[in-house]
Amino acid sequence: MDNLTHTLVGVGMANAFFRKRVGPEAVPILAWSSNLPDIDAIVMLSSDPAAITWRRTFGHSVFLFPIWSAALAWLFKKKYPQQGYARLLGLCLLGSSVHVFFDLVNSFGVRLLWPFWAWRPELASVFIVDLILLGLLAAPLLAARFLNRENLARYSRFSMTGVAAYLLFCFANRALASSELAQATAVEPKEFSYVFPEPLGPHRWRGVNLHENLYKLYLIHSLTGRVDLREEERTTPNDPRVLQTRQTPLGRSLDAFFKAPVWLCSEGEVAAYDIRFRSLVFPRRGFEFRFHLDPAGRLEASHKL
Repeated sequence: MDNLTHTLVGVGMANAFFRKRVGPEAVPILAWSSNLPDIDAIVMLSSDPAAITWRRTFGHSVFLFPIWSAALAWLFKKKYPQQGYARLLGLCLLGSSVHVFFDLVNSFGVRLLWPFWAWRPELASVFIVDLILLGLLAAPLLAARFLNRENLARYSRFSMTGVAAYLLFCFANRALASSELAQATAVEPKEFSYVFPEPLGPHRWRGVNLHENLYKLYLIHSLTGRVDLREEERTTPNDPRVLQTRQTPLGRSLDAFFKAPVWLCSEGEVAAYDIRFRSLVFPRRGFEFRFHLDPAGRLEASHKL
């Protein structure tokens, strides 16, 4: 999720469950630790086109984020010496763990077992920026500001309950959308079928079917059962120039990173992008990579758009 959502989750948990027991310092501790796994976002400062494939790796790994949490707890011990280190570590681990969970619910994926396994699981049930989720998380702060500040803990508990219910609603809607896509395209042969969340609410989903290098993209209205074919996209992963490109270090990284890869070849250029980052609601491809070929078809350079 976006960092504002992560921060509000941490603040909400602190106000709902820990502020009275731990003290007001629970708020900054959980706010910071709820963003801690994004330490791996530092890779985006690199000019390497493959940097995006390193997102949600060493900061989100179950082997490493406990180490980052221990380091952050040590820093907080310096700031709040009256708090026990074990309590600070527990709060930092909680914030980091909840961050990883909220990153799992969208379709970007998290390399939980980095560096030992390239597996990038995701639940693909909430778009990476969800306005309903943001509203639920911001509501107790607004209510305390304009209604009664003394009831902040109660408002925050209601908010956390609402967030949990909303996530369950999103999970159920995705299962419904998957079922509706399967029924609507039951007669179509397919080698790959998946459902991705669309922005602006859990009532619309992007269904993707692949057969013989042709993707069919459907807009699924899960609450009404409507499934509309919106686009078709051809991919040419076995073109000799594409195969050459896919054997480069960046090409291999993209093959491992992409969920629904599209490889295209034109005069002097190979392009690659992931339908995971497309949208049928907003016109965007996201993370498109271009590989330039010389007149002999040899790879010259690559860059990300």
